[in-house]
Amino acid sequence: MPAAKNQRPTSTKNTKSAPAAAKTTVAVAPQSPPISERSKAAPPPKPSQIAPAQSFNWWSLIAIIVIIAAGIATYFNSFAGEFALDDLPAITENRTVQGTWADALHPPNQGQTVTGRPLVNLSFAANFKWDTSHHGDGFGVWGYHCVNLTIHILAGLALFGLVRRTLELPKLRKRFAGESVPLALAAALLWLLHPLQTESVTYVSQRAESMMGMFFLITFYCFVRGTERWPWLWFTLAVLSDLLGVFSKEVTITAPVLILLFDYIFVVEKPAAITTILRRWPIYAGFLVAMGAQVWQALLTGNRGLSAGFGAGIGWGDYVQSQFPAITHYLLLTVWPHPLVLDYGGEPEHSLAIILPTAALILALLAITGWLLWKRPMLGFVGVCFFVILAPSSSVIPISTEIAAEHRMYLPLAALAVLAVLGLRAWLGRSALWAALPLAAMLGIITHGRNLDYRSALNLWRDATAKHPDIARAHENYGIMLSNVGRLRESVQEFETALRLRPFYPDCENNLGNALGLLGEHVDAAKHYTLAIQGLLRDSDRAVAYYNLGNSEHEIAQASADPIHDPHMQEALNDYNAAIKLRPDYASAYHNLASILSEAKLYDAAINYYLQAIQRQPNFLQAEVNVANTYVLDGHPEDALPHYQRALQEYPNNPIAHYRYGTTLYDMGKFDDALDHFARAAQLAPTASDAHYYYGLTLAKLGHPAEAAKELQTALALKPDYVEARTALNELPLTQPPLPTP
Repeated sequence: MPAAKNQRPTSTKNTKSAPAAAKTTVAVAPQSPPISERSKAAPPPKPSQIAPAQSFNWWSLIAIIVIIAAGIATYFNSFAGEFALDDLPAITENRTVQGTWADALHPPNQGQTVTGRPLVNLSFAANFKWDTSHHGDGFGVWGYHCVNLTIHILAGLALFGLVRRTLELPKLRKRFAGESVPLALAAALLWLLHPLQTESVTYVSQRAESMMGMFFLITFYCFVRGTERWPWLWFTLAVLSDLLGVFSKEVTITAPVLILLFDYIFVVEKPAAITTILRRWPIYAGFLVAMGAQVWQALLTGNRGLSAGFGAGIGWGDYVQSQFPAITHYLLLTVWPHPLVLDYGGEPEHSLAIILPTAALILALLAITGWLLWKRPMLGFVGVCFFVILAPSSSVIPISTEIAAEHRMYLPLAALAVLAVLGLRAWLGRSALWAALPLAAMLGIITHGRNLDYRSALNLWRDATAKHPDIARAHENYGIMLSNVGRLRESVQEFETALRLRPFYPDCENNLGNALGLLGEHVDAAKHYTLAIQGLLRDSDRAVAYYNLGNSEHEIAQASADPIHDPHMQEALNDYNAAIKLRPDYASAYHNLASILSEAKLYDAAINYYLQAIQRQPNFLQAEVNVANTYVLDGHPEDALPHYQRALQEYPNNPIAHYRYGTTLYDMGKFDDALDHFARAAQLAPTASDAHYYYGLTLAKLGHPAEAAKELQTALALKPDYVEARTALNELPLTQPPLPTP
């Protein structure tokens, strides 16, 4: 971004000439010229001697209001968008978000968007806690989208301030006199409203990108302010902002490099450039600390759960050659933002017919950028920003899960927006703003329309498969969405299409197994789970596939004449044990293993595994109820009562917990206590015949035959062949027994 920075201005009082009327009779040495001649020969003031730009004006306030209003008007329809793709592991399935604040500072390291980005994870935790405190389940999408838009608008305001302050630095002030606010507004609007930004704003989990961009731009803005006045304050804020960016996303590591180049090109005077920069050693030392924190964070996360870095499943050469067409595509989308898709798949590009021409284009642009940096460094700096910011994700570090992604253009697009505005200014002069405004409005309309695609995850993936039918992962995710709404046969077709496009696709094999399992085709499902286990790399993913395979083996065994002794039951036990070995905190695997042991009447072992499941996942309702049931089967109903109570404390409106608790109390002869739970179960599940049956029996035990008859008749109406309910109804006394004598 062309910008210029000045140091704190020095006094200019000695550069003024004396007033014309100030004549004097004081003798002067003959060789000295008159004062009037000396004043004419005085050199013009240096850039560093020019007074600083006005800190604020009404036009800036109007521009800020326009930026905020434009952002809200463009994105307000995004607030109803659903969670999709990476949102699930990063938010809805992320236990650290749902735990304490300390938990949120330690995001999971299994390849989620929040891995290695504790500040982003903390922001999701804040959203979760705010939603739960306002009587939600923690996942009300409105609040998450509201925060995303706020971050985006703040980033737009930071870009506006940065461009404006840069154009008012001494080296550029004369050239852009009176134009800093309109040009900065034009750049901010083009960047803020561009449709390429929707993935970083409307796609909730990509808050990582927008948070990084916001702190990156704030860091630059604070640095520019520090070169004008109050350096101790603004430079400190710059370092703090850079640190916050470090814990938002790894791209922040490029900020100090670009700031150093910016300082040299736009701010310092060339004769003493190095000396001046060295005098700013405290801020650069602070930036080095931030970069060190970034390296430390990267070492902690390693290859981000096999999703990024060397040894993450994709070679560096394959990745780099795929970035030439990817960056070319980004540039095309900048000019013509269509079609926009959520996912470009994870397969590297190998076609030389695509790689060679795009490589020639990108290398030519790099050469032009280098030439401009030498001949016209201020303009060349804009190109350097584009390539350097893209470098971490588009050249240096292979990312196995995404060969290309539109959200990577979030911050590099700022450089292109500034370049576009400077081009309009060179072409149209001071009318550049009036040309940029309708262009920004048109971009905003397209963005507003793109937000509609995010309202439904199903529509989002249908759109992706329609625009890029050759991307296997898009078909897989569309299949998942179809399965979630019960369109199982269609989902199977999408999974099979994905496997035709990408034959070795372990994740898709697992999801196809899930769909077939829901259709009751457990034998075929087991085959696909086995293929998934053979190909999956992450232990956590293989654990899930083993768990799913165990479920299928269990269902196959249940269909046999002797389930307990069926070989598939033993296979299910082996699969659950394998899942636990790969993922020791897998509560559901402990639970299902316990269920098989309970079926085999191995109650002590079953209780042990149920308790381990509860230990690893507190408030595990099903495990609490089932361990209580097992205690009852083992002849220890008194040990079951605390587990029923805990289940109902966490889930007071669960009819099954009320019913099971009631039957245990009934069997123990505690009819008064049981009555309340049967009544609650019948109220919460009015179509549950068993709840009405036991409610009727308990009423009869307590001497209320009329009410008992009503409940038993309800049970029979729900289940006409309910023999026990009919027998109990026939045995009821015809009249109410007399009340006991006081």
